[in-house]
Amino acid sequence: MLDRTQAPAIHQISNISLPEVESHILSGGRRLYIHREQGTNAFKIDLVNQGGYIHASNGAEVQLSMKMLNEGTVNRTGHQVSEYIDSLGSFLEISPGFDHSTFAIYGLKKFFKENAAIMAEMLYEPAFTQASFETVKEKEKNKLSMNLEKGSYISSVNLRKALFGAHPYGYSLIQNDIEQCSIEQIKAIHTYIKNFDIYLSGDIPADAVTIIEELFGSPSDNGSETIHLPIHSGRNIEHRNGKFIQSSIKYGRTLFNRTHPDYFKFIVTNEVLGGFFGSRLMKNIREDKGFTYGIYSSIYPLNQTGYFLISTDVKGENEEETINEIKKELDLLASKPVPAGELDTVKSYIIGTFVNSFSSPFAAITKFKTLNTQSLTLDFYLNYIDQIRSVSQQDILETTNQYLRFEDLTASIAGA
Repeated sequence: MLDRTQAPAIHQISNISLPEVESHILSGGRRLYIHREQGTNAFKIDLVNQGGYIHASNGAEVQLSMKMLNEGTVNRTGHQVSEYIDSLGSFLEISPGFDHSTFAIYGLKKFFKENAAIMAEMLYEPAFTQASFETVKEKEKNKLSMNLEKGSYISSVNLRKALFGAHPYGYSLIQNDIEQCSIEQIKAIHTYIKNFDIYLSGDIPADAVTIIEELFGSPSDNGSETIHLPIHSGRNIEHRNGKFIQSSIKYGRTLFNRTHPDYFKFIVTNEVLGGFFGSRLMKNIREDKGFTYGIYSSIYPLNQTGYFLISTDVKGENEEETINEIKKELDLLASKPVPAGELDTVKSYIIGTFVNSFSSPFAAITKFKTLNTQSLTLDFYLNYIDQIRSVSQQDILETTNQYLRFEDLTASIAGA
């Protein structure tokens, strides 16, 4: 009989068994990946396309191009498309991105073919009418106006501008770009959107490959390759407006992506600093000082590079002291070894989060999307736990001194 008075034994996770993912090449050359989990009765079709900011001349082109997919086809109005998707019990997800964008649908297994067919219709037969385009532009301008009232949005946009300059990673929506964008620009980006890989996950029917081949087997339209070099200007930016009650504080710098040899050292270092609820920044600035509900640091790996970010919102009167405390925590991390117990806790948290990230079919296929879009092999995940465990106290000292000196970070602050 189970003795509920005794806690279960704690065991270290030694390795993981990666979920099985089928790989297919369609007749037109597209890649298809499938992770099956029978019995859930739900699935996701995810088309990861090349229509990212990296191929655009400004932030509006990709945003508007992706949103136009939902505005009707040659056979249906936008309203009819939405009604049809609702009738299937499905949910559409459109996500513009830096290196690529995603066009996805969640649905019920019995309507797999219908869902795939409506996605194909939206991709291959968009109406692109001027009237619907003007409606989308008006919606985006209204959203932008609301975002420009938020200090957190302004500080985020300004930080990327400072870090990347004219590089597409520094793009943001600008009112004039939205107004000046034309249908011709949308069609040009659409060429990249039609160049995609396909990811299926969940309860996938047995004939899914045949259905996908019929609907998406045609050759992709490859747009011309565009190469950009990241720029780091390092210029601090402040946006002051008396209407702001809080100060939104961002500190960051350009860094690297998952292919870099110091990536694992950095993610452990970052976790100690501000990567989770028990981090040093959180304990200091939230728990001890009570300045904020949350403060976090993160690394954002992109295809051509990556960037690091510390982010928090505090009352204006606490802005200066918060900045001083961030500097103090960085200086401490660079000068004194992390205690062994603290480091073990952080490593256990990272490993536990990593293992849990494979717990659902939708999450598991996302892991494989990461491999494919960032030129990684399965070894990245197979060696993940060992790489985390191998990070030492000395590694964290060296990593902090090399990449996280306070004076090397760029500040972006929006406040009164």
